[in-house]
Amino acid sequence: MDDTELEQFCRAWVEKKSGYFEVKRHAGTGDLGRDVVGFLTDQRHDGEWDNYQCKQYRSGVAQTQGLLAIGKVLYWAWKGEFTAPRKFFFVAPKGLARKLDGLLDRPSELKKMLLDNWDTTCAKNITNKETIALCTSLRAFIEAYDFKNVHSINIDQLMADSAVKPLLIEKFGADPGTYPPAVVPIDVESAEMRYIQELVDAYGERAKAVFASHQDVLDDKEHGPDLRRQRDRFFEADAFQKFYRDNTSALVITGFRKDVHFGVVDTWNATTPDTLARVETVMKQAGTITPAGPLAKYAHVPVKQGMCHHFVNDGEMSWKGKA
Repeated sequence: MDDTELEQFCRAWVEKKSGYFEVKRHAGTGDLGRDVVGFLTDQRHDGEWDNYQCKQYRSGVAQTQGLLAIGKVLYWAWKGEFTAPRKFFFVAPKGLARKLDGLLDRPSELKKMLLDNWDTTCAKNITNKETIALCTSLRAFIEAYDFKNVHSINIDQLMADSAVKPLLIEKFGADPGTYPPAVVPIDVESAEMRYIQELVDAYGERAKAVFASHQDVLDDKEHGPDLRRQRDRFFEADAFQKFYRDNTSALVITGFRKDVHFGVVDTWNATTPDTLARVETVMKQAGTITPAGPLAKYAHVPVKQGMCHHFVNDGEMSWKGKA
């Protein structure tokens, strides 16, 4: 990634982390030392916020570069552009140089080093419009800041954060891992009643009889086993969707549903002898679909078939008519 790509990735990552009211990226000149900001409340810069300073260098961030980054933010906070950040993070894939890394582990020494080196590191580099002298007021402001709030995040720490996993899958096609086995409830639940009722009607149409409820179908020797298989498919797709919705991103699961939808829609719209015949032909077609994307290797036949029942259950399609 280049500098901009790292900032964009960082923003997407921070947005997925819990606890922020809003996340904003400051691009280009005039960022006042802020790359990605996480606001804790709707007070934004009048309240608490965290600063994520992105540093994409060929090697670790040097001590002078780190001190300048901290000094710049604290200077503009002193000037009243915003409050001092609650947390200051260096997001540096290559990490920090040894001296700077050591200073972060000794907050009091980090503060002292910034103050002692202000004239050579910060005074002429915060803005090209003037030299920023370390006046008594600015010194007091920096001394009041708690430097234990300065941290670094390297590539290993970033990859270990659970909030980054969906981005790796979405942007780079990383393997999301397998979903947990489906558990089919013994009793039919209210959440599955829409597709169940349409199947009950379809069985009644085929049998030329009326099934008063799904239990009557389950008790039927001919159609009971088939309804149980349909529930197996539904809950297999349910387990699949819930796991990858939580562990990837909305775009990934939406793309998968779209692949299945387009894979079966023509078969769905074809004329069939009865409703159950439509279910049977769509199930057969769904099993042959080869979806794209990172979920393809985990999209087993029951998942793709069960997704069709979810289309019905979600009101996107109906077993009774055109899709």
